[in-house]
Amino acid sequence: MSDQTVRYLVGESFHRSTCHPDVQTVDQLVEELRTDAPPMLIRPGLGLDIATWEWVKQQAAQKATSGQVAFDGSPAVPVARRVVLKHASDNVVIGNASTDGDRFRCELVIANDSELMRDHTADQQHVPGMLLIEAAIQAITWAVAKLTTPLPGQGDRYAVMHACEFAFHRFAFPLPAVLEGQLEPNGKPEDERIPLKSTVTIWQVGRQCSTLTVRLDAFDPSHIFAVEHAQARKTLDRI
Repeated sequence: MSDQTVRYLVGESFHRSTCHPDVQTVDQLVEELRTDAPPMLIRPGLGLDIATWEWVKQQAAQKATSGQVAFDGSPAVPVARRVVLKHASDNVVIGNASTDGDRFRCELVIANDSELMRDHTADQQHVPGMLLIEAAIQAITWAVAKLTTPLPGQGDRYAVMHACEFAFHRFAFPLPAVLEGQLEPNGKPEDERIPLKSTVTIWQVGRQCSTLTVRLDAFDPSHIFAVEHAQARKTLDRI
């Protein structure tokens, strides 16, 4: 395809970002396909799921002239909601997660109808900072479950933060973004808990958007739930 235009496709939750001509929502692209659209190469941005991506490809096949529209890549597959401690799958914001030794990597994922987007009042041309914080925390939660060994007969270890620091270097936009991090020892490990430190960096087009440094314990779940219950009982007794 010669003289093609590269477009990034985003969900309607990021419609403000379409002030840039290289960004389109799903609805805008489908509408353009009904006209004499220019040759285009479509790449997935944020706010898309795989089912929507495949549906758009079908629409292009039906409505566009043969060879007029091509697609490159696909949206990341979100991790299972349970492993990042979410009740709603739409609130999972990381996908395509993997490990290499004590390092981990994943991609930023945002569902179009995510509660985290619906409830944010700032101009959504960019990804809200609170969502980036949530993504980094989910990445660490996922990594703790994958990279630490549970006690015999117990479930995955449970990540409990006790200190954190956030730094935002530049805006992140609804385009592909990657999270990279590492789990490091931060004290003497015990059966019930493993003290850890982790720094997660969010990258977009080779530039740092934000970093999150967390100190945490990877707890045996039965132990930390017992601690939580005891503290709740003491709090109630003091009231």
